[in-house]
Amino acid sequence: MSDPSPQGHGPEGPTAAPGQWAPPQPQSDWQIQSAQWPAPEYPTQPAPWGQGPTGAAWPQPQWQRPPVLPGSGTRYPQFWRAPGIKPFLPIVATLLMGVAFIATSTVAGLAGLLAGGMPSAEKLQELSQGKLTPHLVLANSVGIALVLACAFLIVRLIGQPPGYLSSVVGRFRWGFFWRCIGIAAVGFTIYTGLSILMDGVDSLGLEVHDYSWWLLIGLLLVTPFQAAAEEYLLRGFVFRTVGSWFAGPTLAAVVGGLVNSAIFASLHVSTDIWLNVVYFSMGAIASYLVWRTGGLEGAVAIHIVNNMIGMSLLAFQDMEAQFDRSAGVGSPLVLVQVLTFGLVAWGILVAARRGSVDSAGPVSSHPA
Repeated sequence: MSDPSPQGHGPEGPTAAPGQWAPPQPQSDWQIQSAQWPAPEYPTQPAPWGQGPTGAAWPQPQWQRPPVLPGSGTRYPQFWRAPGIKPFLPIVATLLMGVAFIATSTVAGLAGLLAGGMPSAEKLQELSQGKLTPHLVLANSVGIALVLACAFLIVRLIGQPPGYLSSVVGRFRWGFFWRCIGIAAVGFTIYTGLSILMDGVDSLGLEVHDYSWWLLIGLLLVTPFQAAAEEYLLRGFVFRTVGSWFAGPTLAAVVGGLVNSAIFASLHVSTDIWLNVVYFSMGAIASYLVWRTGGLEGAVAIHIVNNMIGMSLLAFQDMEAQFDRSAGVGSPLVLVQVLTFGLVAWGILVAARRGSVDSAGPVSSHPA
């Protein structure tokens, strides 16, 4: 059978036999237009990070930017004195922490007030005189504890990972912390035991109330976070903010320690000189520990153990008497308590030296 199409013709027009001429074949519109477009140019190698194919800079996402850290060998109080951290940022962060402290304490206080029933005018008058109820005591601890979560959120404004708020190595050193807990537990247990032997068990005024057990459980659960929150606020934010104002490491530590210790004492709202000596001394000793150990672990441990012992007894005591901080309540005997704080701090410093705990950073090795 013969070919149905004439020789030299194809389905789309005439075709050329080998060695013969044929007219050009028609092209579709898209083929003509595509022939007029220039061929795309692709880079022969990937562009550097932060640049497009033409070299234009792209803004790097915040979460991918390197942390803003000081030079090596920087002590804890000056960790926010680093190139790239604007001087006003620590102030803004600390003020936000203050707002968070007031907000959480207010909300928790209102909840604690309503938990005991609608307060009467007489009850409100008693509260204005400093007479706290069990619900308010627990609510106050909860409100302060919530500040701890706020600390790890607000510190991101500085441009450093949250771990560097705990220590100069960028994390909370749990191994060192538990050693500090053990030292503090031994020291404060001995102090409490000697006080009971000297004054007698009756001096504690222990009595089981209708609220004692639920208050005890609540305080034991919340107190560790409440004590840690106060340390992160004062020995963390305030200490570093003031420390960032001074170029000298010693001057930064001394002034920063004095300022945060004064604030710590004022927050206890006491008019007794001896009680204020205790509060200020506790803040100063905690500040010294933070400076010499490079982190908050020792200060947090002392604060937790001291408060846990006090709160475990509070559930069985007269709250009105325990929260009386008016002039004349304290005496020079409180200096024994200050001495106990100092001895516990000395033990923690010895443990830090023996454990080769980093007191300055940033460092590449992170001992526990």
